[in-house]
Amino acid sequence: MYTPEYYFKCTVCGRFIDKPIPRCPYCNGLVIVDYKEYTYVIDKSKPGMWRYLSLLPGFKQVTSYGEGLTPISRVEGVIVKNEKRNPTGSYADRASAVIASYVRDFNLEHVTTSYVEDFTYSLIYYLRGIAKVKVRLEDLHQVGFDDLLKLVGSEGVELALGGGSNSQANFIEYLNPLTVEGLKTIVFEIYERRLNVENIVVPMETGVLAYSLAKGVEDLRRAGLDVNYEITAVVIKGLRSHVIALRPEVKVVHVDGYEVLKALERLARKDLITKPLSAASYAVAENLGSSIAVVTMGFKPHKATLKRGRMRSLILRVLGEKGPLTAYSMWRENPVYTLRGYYRALQSMELRGEVCSEVVLKGGRRVKLYKLC
Repeated sequence: MYTPEYYFKCTVCGRFIDKPIPRCPYCNGLVIVDYKEYTYVIDKSKPGMWRYLSLLPGFKQVTSYGEGLTPISRVEGVIVKNEKRNPTGSYADRASAVIASYVRDFNLEHVTTSYVEDFTYSLIYYLRGIAKVKVRLEDLHQVGFDDLLKLVGSEGVELALGGGSNSQANFIEYLNPLTVEGLKTIVFEIYERRLNVENIVVPMETGVLAYSLAKGVEDLRRAGLDVNYEITAVVIKGLRSHVIALRPEVKVVHVDGYEVLKALERLARKDLITKPLSAASYAVAENLGSSIAVVTMGFKPHKATLKRGRMRSLILRVLGEKGPLTAYSMWRENPVYTLRGYYRALQSMELRGEVCSEVVLKGGRRVKLYKLC
């Protein structure tokens, strides 16, 4: 397996840093991952986003729960890349997979992070069994009651209020070089499909996603490829945002709240729910044309839909951990659902391209094995 040689490097002063911190301690410039060589190779034998190992840090062993290779489809004529299809329902899973691989590589027993909603839950999910996580909250009003209970009840999670230094050992913020490497794989997947689009439209709260995708474009170019995507970051007018990372080539578009509401209504009529920022990205992609919107979008959570969602997450996790399995084997491992339920869920997931299957001979009979695509 080819494992690229990588370094943490300041984008301003060029100094090499010995750990994945967000800012250079010498000049406060952003720190990124730099590679000795840039090569774009697709290894389809690897799971999800790890098929792009040639442009990801070279870890001894990767941690994966099936993140990446999220579906690309059309919603009323707009091309969307739906990051809801990741294990915890967020593009943050791409970042967490890279961070967890790094933590495992360096045998870190604990990690401290500041609370950032989707990222925090994703990181806890990926670090279970690998390292304990201390989550720093600014105050108790930062997180809703139900979400606070989830954190309190999570094994291996410790909560702390305020205080502490970001320079302490094993402190990993949402903005860090490893996060950027995970998120940039969205661009690699779009490029692999050779989609005829000019703009990749993303929501912007912190700017980290847009920054990461812009680096992905740059990495492809450094690998000698002719890539001309423009990264467009969407902000809702009047909505408070805290931009912590932005590259000059990223185009920023401000959207009126009324336009966001209209987009939310149109999507709701198709039984699709999404956050306002994702709806804003969808609306901008529609207005620009020749665009793909990176969104998190799901169906309305009726009771049956919620049950299917939990079963889907279980199937993705089991296949990510144990490889190709029959529906019967999955049922024996986790008989919380009926065998018929597994067959139905797997059939739907295969139609959506979330899992693949192959028929093999086993003990003189033909069996159908399911695996992550």
